[in-house]
Amino acid sequence: MGGTKAMRGAGQTYLPKFPAESESTYDARLKSSFLFNGYKKTVRDMTGRVFTKSIEIEGDALKDEEQNIDMQGRDLSAFARDVFEAGLSGCGLSFILVDAPPRPGTVTKAQAKASSLRPYLVHVKAEEVLGWKTETEGSRTSLSQWRMLEKVEQEDQEDEFATISVDQVRVLTLQEGRVNVRLYRAASNGAEWELHDQFDTQATEITVVPFYANRTGFMAAEPPMEDLADKNVEHWQSASDQRNILHFARVPILHATGRNTEDGPLEISAGTATTSSNPQAKLEWVEHTGQAIEAGRNDLKDIEFQMQVLGLQLLVAGTETATGASLDAAKETAPLAMMADNLKDALEQALRWFTMYQGSEQEITVKVNKDFGVSMLSAQELTVMLTAVNTGNMPRRVFVEEMKRRGFIAEDTDTEGYLDGLDSQPPDLTGGRLDLNDGG
Repeated sequence: MGGTKAMRGAGQTYLPKFPAESESTYDARLKSSFLFNGYKKTVRDMTGRVFTKSIEIEGDALKDEEQNIDMQGRDLSAFARDVFEAGLSGCGLSFILVDAPPRPGTVTKAQAKASSLRPYLVHVKAEEVLGWKTETEGSRTSLSQWRMLEKVEQEDQEDEFATISVDQVRVLTLQEGRVNVRLYRAASNGAEWELHDQFDTQATEITVVPFYANRTGFMAAEPPMEDLADKNVEHWQSASDQRNILHFARVPILHATGRNTEDGPLEISAGTATTSSNPQAKLEWVEHTGQAIEAGRNDLKDIEFQMQVLGLQLLVAGTETATGASLDAAKETAPLAMMADNLKDALEQALRWFTMYQGSEQEITVKVNKDFGVSMLSAQELTVMLTAVNTGNMPRRVFVEEMKRRGFIAEDTDTEGYLDGLDSQPPDLTGGRLDLNDGG
């Protein structure tokens, strides 16, 4: 995801140095290599499919809170998009922590709002997780401890206009039916960590929920796009070779035969002439045949096609039938739909804990888009549907809902209001011209 800069920074990890290649030559080859970031494009494209439509919460239980769900300005859809993209692009796991400021016992929703104790969601990336413990009761496995590394800002005592970013370890432990929170920071006395704060919460379980992009077990997953990442590295190496050979192929080599040492140095420049005492002397340019360049170009095309097969669309231009496009879309969106379902489950669990911190725990239902394989209505489909409506074979409400689903009408359109508006339209009073002569 880091692009050309990250790949160059990785150096020989992803672009090996050839035997007998000097450091300066390798450095020049590395700096002239550019990444075609198909991996990043695929992640963004697939994420964009899921979030073509905003995430919706059924009912008005969290109508105000969802507009700033993390207390940092992100609404629920923007927050969920970051969680989804992190899981898809990384190790297959991303986490949501439901947190709230320390409060004295259980508080109501109104009290939490009045005292600035409102709960909020925190996106925890996999690399920020230090570890966890689990316990099993019956057939249910749950967290008994959670440890994570986070950054906190504090005032710089030496500069009133600056802040300092400090590492903090958060430890959540389930003790006697309640969750205890301990916060550790780097010690000033030379010790590694010291306890900075500790408090109990009203939660009866550790409020961390995982989002699985490719689940293999409880709190375990595999990178869902690992094969595509490997192919992108292969493309990086092949593209580097291609760029390197083009550099030499574009500069022909001047070959001189029959020149004597007394002829002096050979100068190549516009406006200069070269002479030789040998009448058989000859100068000629030696150029690359181009066969290796064509082979390299074909190799890049093959890799790009393989990347497309692994999930990357719109990378290789081509023409296909509507049936082929539909099959390809279904093939790609099947695992994507499963990821969208997993995101829905994670959000509903997190929001249930959110309401618990508000003093009235309740089930929350969210709607996550899974219609990313549906295309806009074609003119032929629209004609068929209109005919079905006019002949009474399709209710008008079903027709309007399908037009909303296909993007022909805005998705937030009120169906009943839309139909009422159609019914209130004045009738069409235009018609054919009257024959005043009765046909005479």
